Amino acid sequence: MSARSPGRWVTQRLMWSVLLIGLAGCNGITTVKDVQAHPHRNWLTSTVRLQGIVGDRVPLIDAQVYELQDSTGTIWVLTSRQDVRSGTTVLIKGKVRFQPTTTAEQTERPTGEEAEGQADQEKAIGEAYIEEQQSEVVVK
Repeated sequence: MSARSPGRWVTQRLMWSVLLIGLAGCNGITTVKDVQAHPHRNWLTSTVRLQGIVGDRVPLIDAQVYELQDSTGTIWVLTSRQDVRSGTTVLIKGKVRFQPTTTAEQTERPTGEEAEGQADQEKAIGEAYIEEQQSEVVVK
């Protein structure tokens, strides 16, 4: 058996303590602002968790959309549930989707450098929303 130096042992314990404290502080909840600031992030391969208050609702055939508001903003959520109530605080898990919007300027296709600049702008035009996979009411 080899003897450990006291300095190395203390350093390792300190690193593990910092790591565990950091993990305990992570609740895994994404903010609406973060989703909207990065709508093209590779969200489609992972899920996000959001918590907020249900706002306006719009019924659809076999589904509905509702606004979810947290302290950073609002985002639309698509759900197949029919029991969503305005004013309820919910914790949801879902996939970020992006609905692009085409404007009149985008229908005329420029060429060359103009086309490259416009392609960048087209990526930013649209709206992110959440496709709900799981939801639970938060009791305060």
